[in-house]
Amino acid sequence: MAIRFLTDSTSDILPEEADQRGIIVVPLKVLFGEESYRDNVDITHPEFFDKLEKSKVFPTTSQPSPADFLPYFEQARDQGDTLICLHISAVLSGTMQSAQIAREMCGYDKIYIIDSKEAIIGLRMLVDLGIYLRDHGSTAEEIIADLESARDRVRLFAVLDTLEYLHKGGRLSTAVTVLGTLLKIKPLVTLKDGLLSVMGKGRGTKDCIRLLLEMAGDDLHQDTRLPVYYGFTRDPSLCHQLKAATDKKYNLTDTNIYSVGAVIGAHVGPNAAVFGYIEAP
Repeated sequence: MAIRFLTDSTSDILPEEADQRGIIVVPLKVLFGEESYRDNVDITHPEFFDKLEKSKVFPTTSQPSPADFLPYFEQARDQGDTLICLHISAVLSGTMQSAQIAREMCGYDKIYIIDSKEAIIGLRMLVDLGIYLRDHGSTAEEIIADLESARDRVRLFAVLDTLEYLHKGGRLSTAVTVLGTLLKIKPLVTLKDGLLSVMGKGRGTKDCIRLLLEMAGDDLHQDTRLPVYYGFTRDPSLCHQLKAATDKKYNLTDTNIYSVGAVIGAHVGPNAAVFGYIEAP
């Protein structure tokens, strides 16, 4: 019987790709006040960021319900498949809890639910690693053990174009935001163990990228089973600058670029860029 993978929309695996690769993606909901949209289904990434800039209401997200997972779990049970579920950090969302309730309702013991402790490209990398391991002959138990080890070795680094959305999300005070904007300060952030935190600040794009790569270190020591991943929110220009500098420093030739969506995008805003990789064991 088959080993299949299920994740949620914070992996930013879009519907067309999910269909092509046989990945089940359960959407979270994005809410602007009373307006509700299924992430990556009813609202695309560009539409979300356009609305983010225009709306007077800061968006929130809502986790899927157990009923959203149950049909996929029942299908796996009826077909005798093993289903490995990788989800957004439990610190950021109750998505994993809904999946666990659905598993209990289904009563099938070949559904494995893993807290990725990540989102965006960090979660995507773990899904891709799981598929790689399956396609190279690993058993479900081996895949789960490898993924649980790899999630602690995910490294993400990001540069933001503005402090505005960290402020709107309650992560920076008004005074710090106003002063930082006047000084053209751009924050450097990371997502670690489900927490979005500021690592430092730079003045101007070149300075930010230089500082970010200093923080990343002299060598990546990446897991060779996956390339380095890049992500951007709406406008890819900052991402291309980050990619050019990172590729040059680390002599990278195998990289992937993906769009970042609503859940993390709401806090970092349009025109942010991120790069990440899984560190070698």
